[in-house]
Amino acid sequence: MGIDDVIERMAALAEELRRDGDGRLAFHNTYLRTTEAVAGALRDGAFADRDWVDRWDVAFAQLYLDALDADRRGDPVPEPWAVAFGAAAAQPDLPAVRHILLGMNAHINYDLPQALLAVISDAEFGDPGVRASREADHRTIDEVLAVRVGAEDAELQQMAPPATWQDRVLQPLNRVATRRFLRESREKVWANALELSKARAAGPDSYAARLAQLEKLCARRVADLVRPGPVLLRLAAGGFGVRLAGEGQRSAYDTGTVGGYAVGGYAGGRTAGGRTAGGRTVGGRAARGRAAGGRMAGLRAAGSRLPRRPAARRPSTSALRSFDPVKVGNLETELWVTYYRRQWARFLVASLRVVHGTFGMDWLRTLHGAWLVLRANQLWAPNPGDPDGARRCMSRFYALLLLTHGEPADPVRAARLDVDWWAAHRAHQYDEGSDTGPLVTALARLYAYVYDTGEEAVTPAARHRARAMDISDRWVATGCEPGSPLIAEERAELVRCYSTLLTAVHR
Repeated sequence: MGIDDVIERMAALAEELRRDGDGRLAFHNTYLRTTEAVAGALRDGAFADRDWVDRWDVAFAQLYLDALDADRRGDPVPEPWAVAFGAAAAQPDLPAVRHILLGMNAHINYDLPQALLAVISDAEFGDPGVRASREADHRTIDEVLAVRVGAEDAELQQMAPPATWQDRVLQPLNRVATRRFLRESREKVWANALELSKARAAGPDSYAARLAQLEKLCARRVADLVRPGPVLLRLAAGGFGVRLAGEGQRSAYDTGTVGGYAVGGYAGGRTAGGRTAGGRTVGGRAARGRAAGGRMAGLRAAGSRLPRRPAARRPSTSALRSFDPVKVGNLETELWVTYYRRQWARFLVASLRVVHGTFGMDWLRTLHGAWLVLRANQLWAPNPGDPDGARRCMSRFYALLLLTHGEPADPVRAARLDVDWWAAHRAHQYDEGSDTGPLVTALARLYAYVYDTGEEAVTPAARHRARAMDISDRWVATGCEPGSPLIAEERAELVRCYSTLLTAVHR
């Protein structure tokens, strides 16, 4: 069987799926057009080894077609496909793009490494010359797919035109994101194929165990995309693919934090006023004030500590540790003020600037981080709120940092420390006459963890932040006047907080 035979079979299946009103048709047709594009590139001589690419594409397609046939017969299928096919059966009215993304995640992340192993022997994986040739053709496939993105977007618009102005505005970003996701996932696929090849060389049991790990990771990734919410932002957080950890390493996709995909904890974060927004929104005027400030501090702390690449010990000269206290203090003050005055457009702009500037993430992950911050605030805001939900959001955020920068090592622990100080702040808000001792302690513990230093070194910074929260609470209590001198006092304390923190980090 060659690629032309695959296309013929897929075309016939497309008619059957259309006749049956099958929700899988959107992905199937996208895959069919992509396969036709690869066939065209083969005819044009785009690949170094035409016969090898033909065999590879057939092996790849066969895995999907076998799963589709099995599911239509009612037989068991691999877990990633069970999730994707299950969504198509249970939620046929999902947007076409969602069905396409589910199918792409299952097929690329789970099937593609196996297809590579079907056409590359373990000896060839170990031959630098052969491997370089295969990798080159692998990258050429990426170029073919990238060219298809605009055309596929046009196909989607014919099926379901943008429903809102937000959809129309995000269309160009969606195209950019899709190209990035495809490239990123296929890079991870190659790495996973190498891991599977090592396991195959070790014996059938070793290979079966590693393939089972990949199956679980991919199923979790697909299941995460079934959840309601902005799926493209969710993809931006952790990328498109999954990654099998090498021997002795832990996969960032298998932290157990959120269904196997630990990303997004920032949502509850401090950017939006972290516990702040949440606490302040419904936790009384004072509560609302302090919360917002506190969380930003934590996020700044976390971001400053994280290097752009994993390292055993973070150097004190790291760009993320060399933040500008005045700039960060001013931005955080703007966040607090715009939040309480409900100036949402300005709040969003400030939030994006803080996340992008503080953590050095690309804009797609910045958008996702800002969204997570708002969500965490919403969960924490009522009194009592949803601390478990807030912790989940924060775990996702810290896992997002882990994926981006290789730190922190334990997103769950970082999230727990984060929400601990939110709780300390709320307790202080509702206990008139109480001091800020527990709040300062909780903040210092968070700073100490994210900066990998002693609590005593960062306690002065925690005290300045607690004072800024008290000032914010007074400003809220007096009516949130934009010209109030309390804003300047709040800003000054935040700048002192970050200046003191910077000094402690560089000791």
